[in-house]
Amino acid sequence: MQCLELIAAESRRCGDLIKNLLSLSRTAPMNVQSTDLHAVVDRCLMLVRHQLELVGVELQLKIAQDLPLVPCDPAQIEQVLLALSMNAIDAMPRGGNLWIEGRLSNDESEIEIQVRDDGAGIAPDVLPHIFEPFLTTKESGHGVGLGLAIARGIVERHSGRIEVQSELGRGTTFNITLPSHGPDASLAAVGDGKSAMKTR
Repeated sequence: MQCLELIAAESRRCGDLIKNLLSLSRTAPMNVQSTDLHAVVDRCLMLVRHQLELVGVELQLKIAQDLPLVPCDPAQIEQVLLALSMNAIDAMPRGGNLWIEGRLSNDESEIEIQVRDDGAGIAPDVLPHIFEPFLTTKESGHGVGLGLAIARGIVERHSGRIEVQSELGRGTTFNITLPSHGPDASLAAVGDGKSAMKTR
């Protein structure tokens, strides 16, 4: 019986691995549109709110009210925020705080999004490799470390940047910057399947 359970568990793990590999390698067409960041964050929070309550994590939300519409694929940016939020929750199994903030940069050329927690933090030797595929700080059987690699890929396809700072025992901060104007020619090409084929 134990052998059968082990085989079933390993089969599920292999299936998840293949699914995540396909997600990492697949370049899905981008549906770039003028997007209200508040709506993207709200949809993300609908998915994680129950998990926040289960582990006793307090949400600290601060999205500037005067943000312009952001040229992006809202579903993909939601995927990034969801991955960062779930990682933050996993880092706070005994409760803590999750900050999600959004603001316009001083020169108004970029939208700055910050996802921060006061959880376990990331070891200094792991931090430089945090966006590499298959790197995971979670317990065995809880993911294969593709979430952050995919998140970085999405942000970079939006001509943006994602950076991380962390300290063991004091938490982790992810900073995302996205162009506030656009989309530029390369983003428009990615959003159009036929054009993207010609330019890549």
